[in-house]
Amino acid sequence: MSGREFDGRSLDEALRAASEALGRPTAAFDYELVEGGRKGVFGLGARPVRIRIRDVAEAPAPSTERPVAREHGPRPRPANDARPARPPRPERAAAPAPTPSQAHTAPAAFEAPADPGSPGGTLQEMVRLMGFDLAVEESAHGATVDLLLDGPDKKRLTARSAEVLEALEFVLNRMARRRWPEVGSLRVLCKGFSNSKDDELVALVREVAAQVVTTGRPKRLQAMNPYERRVVHVTVREFPGLTTTSEGDGFLKRIRVEKTGP
Repeated sequence: MSGREFDGRSLDEALRAASEALGRPTAAFDYELVEGGRKGVFGLGARPVRIRIRDVAEAPAPSTERPVAREHGPRPRPANDARPARPPRPERAAAPAPTPSQAHTAPAAFEAPADPGSPGGTLQEMVRLMGFDLAVEESAHGATVDLLLDGPDKKRLTARSAEVLEALEFVLNRMARRRWPEVGSLRVLCKGFSNSKDDELVALVREVAAQVVTTGRPKRLQAMNPYERRVVHVTVREFPGLTTTSEGDGFLKRIRVEKTGP
């Protein structure tokens, strides 16, 4: 049984997975820590703890005999017990069933999307499970799909530099690689929200792109989140003959701007 690998969100969880799979207690394991795990950013880009079982000591197999079930009901009283017997408890009356006028009186805050399998339908289900009262409007612009969120809870998306908005966009773009391969990129927007950082980033990217066109030497930008990288990719498309490449692994990556040919 040597060489098998197991993983979990923590070392204890990985050991429990090995114990259940091999039918041996964790004390019998001689294991090696292959991957220490990583929590990631907002739970994104996380990696599990992975162990490799190098040897399993012999231990008696767990007993397959089932314990004798204890009979339910009152215990018999001894003959010399002079205490008066307790009267039986009255049965509780069942609650009356709601009448048709009482049932479903509260209006539903969310409505099922027309196409649950689309990017907009998937985002609608995500915000519903998060407890947000929001509606999704989906629109396509070439290979880019915009998902506009609007509703009473839209301020919760833009709090703390729009971290929730960026996290939703990151998750959906990761899902798009398999579920919607025809989509080039997904943009998650919030109605009425304009991030002033976008204008500063666009100005910076245009300046860097102009330098690459003039000198021919590639430039690397600072590490950025998925939303910022999308702004960079779209802006560089304004310059014919330039291309962008994301470098690195994880939530934050750097972008390389260079010429497509000599």
